[in-house]
Amino acid sequence: LKAKPPRQGIVELKLKDGRLLKHRTRAVRGTPYNPMSSEDVESKALDLIGGILGKAKSRKLIDTVWTLEKLSSARKLRTLLQA
Repeated sequence: LKAKPPRQGIVELKLKDGRLLKHRTRAVRGTPYNPMSSEDVESKALDLIGGILGKAKSRKLIDTVWTLEKLSSARKLRTLLQA
């Protein structure tokens, strides 16, 4: 079974009693039809970069990105992006 569009989620389970359960999520999390909340985005970012930059630095980077328009220079991001 191939999902179209490709960013769908399809799960099929065959139970011991022979029943087949199916579920299709047409708009997976993080797509325009099922967007992530700001809290979800932060949590995912911390999960992805926390092990590389450390929790404190990752938190500062995330906070800085949320207020990017207030930065006087993008160069201030450089130190936050270095492990």
